[in-house]
Amino acid sequence: MSNLDVAKSVIALACRFGADDFCVCAGSRNAPLLAVLAEARGVRLFSFVDERSAAFFALGRAKLRRRPVAVITTSGTAVAELLPATIEAHYAGVPLLLITADRPRRFRNTGAPQAIEQEGIFNAYVEQCVDIDVSSNEAASPSWSGRRPLHINVAFDEPLIDGPIPSVLFEAAEPVQSLVPPPSRRPIDEALRGFARPLVIIGGLQSAARPAVRRFALRLGAPVYAEPLSGLREDAALEPLVLRSGERILERAAFDGVLRIGEVPALRFWRDLEERHRALPVVSVSELPFAGLSRGVVVQGEVSAILDGVHIDATSPNPQTMRRDREMALRVEGLYDREPHSEPALVRALSRHIPARSRIFLGNSLPIREWDLVATRQPQEWILDANRGANGIDGELSTFLGQCDRSSPNWALVGDLTTIYDLGAPWIVGQLEADLRFVIVILNNGGGRIFSRVASLRAIDPRAREALIENEHSIHFRNWAAMWGLEYAATDGADSLPSFERGVLEVMVDQDATRRFWTAYDRLWDAS
Repeated sequence: MSNLDVAKSVIALACRFGADDFCVCAGSRNAPLLAVLAEARGVRLFSFVDERSAAFFALGRAKLRRRPVAVITTSGTAVAELLPATIEAHYAGVPLLLITADRPRRFRNTGAPQAIEQEGIFNAYVEQCVDIDVSSNEAASPSWSGRRPLHINVAFDEPLIDGPIPSVLFEAAEPVQSLVPPPSRRPIDEALRGFARPLVIIGGLQSAARPAVRRFALRLGAPVYAEPLSGLREDAALEPLVLRSGERILERAAFDGVLRIGEVPALRFWRDLEERHRALPVVSVSELPFAGLSRGVVVQGEVSAILDGVHIDATSPNPQTMRRDREMALRVEGLYDREPHSEPALVRALSRHIPARSRIFLGNSLPIREWDLVATRQPQEWILDANRGANGIDGELSTFLGQCDRSSPNWALVGDLTTIYDLGAPWIVGQLEADLRFVIVILNNGGGRIFSRVASLRAIDPRAREALIENEHSIHFRNWAAMWGLEYAATDGADSLPSFERGVLEVMVDQDATRRFWTAYDRLWDAS
């Protein structure tokens, strides 16, 4: 077979798996793939110069469309740039399709230019690596579950364009995701029989699972900690059960077991289940196989089907716990008015400013935790997401832009270091729909200030911590927005939040006010 024949068959295979979006990063070695796509109909192309950004954009696009998205690279280190997004896709269960061009197999382990060892480069983070060498006349017809990334590596020989370039109409099939066998509900039944005072933690959920989770929580009647990505944090029906004062209440309530529903939580309390609260049994119900701890039981499968079949003897939340929670929520509320220029107060103001039914992407580290604590709990029908698979801060703006949808306003809430990590993300903006509305909100607190809240780092001299760990800086983002032709505004107060359809809003955080807020916040809990 010719290079072009193989390229055509690989694109057809991607479409058979359900992909019709292709994020392409040009090089010479992937010329056969690009030539076929350039003449193709029935597919959509996005062109990138940065493979890492392309892969994260594809990740976001796959989340938005709930179908595979393909990334195509040339050979060499270009392939390695896909690794961070592939890791995220693996842990988040996103169908990312990696199509990498390669030099012929005879060049492997030779150190020849643009010839690295690409086969198996993603190792544990892909379902399989399909390795095709055109010169050996191999044919590949792999199966794919659609639950983890897939790598197709194609070794093209010279001449790269070895015949007439075909014009092909590709038709993407509806993606079919293989079903996880129905799990045994026995671990959940046994846990609930053994728990007298359970805590339910609800992590990220697909929207289809939320009605069943709501029904289950209401039947159980136990206290609920609903994270933002659950979509149930602001749910009116669950309001009597949902803890509102922040995760510190979890340290003060006498729970005897934890039932996690959905994705691995962002909570510090969850991490403390590893050692500090090791005596607490943990059972997880999730579509993904990850426990999120080195212990505990995972019941993997369709969340709705599992929970609707669970036998429940109703419990009731401890009145003292719920009363303390409501009292502390009111006391924390008073801190926002006392320090309106602090970072938590500004995040709270933003949550009241963002329109209902917006799509909101929360950055890792501080933004997702602050949103959890301070965002309004008025039902807004928001669609919230974040890259919580591997908890990294790289590629977040690219993921956000991939997830933007024309049907709603799109908001990203990220930190300054997260933005610096992904400065090239807006490259793709000119290829998106002209009527797409998005605002990138940058919380500029002059560094990675979450590390100032990490107890284990407080023993380090503050000056050394700010320079080496928090990466203190004085960078601002007006010129960055202008470079990409985006509108720009800056604010340092909750009463001066501008509105625009497409641009960058830089929030200047008052560090002194923020320190005063957290000092007062800690004192509230220490005194309770």
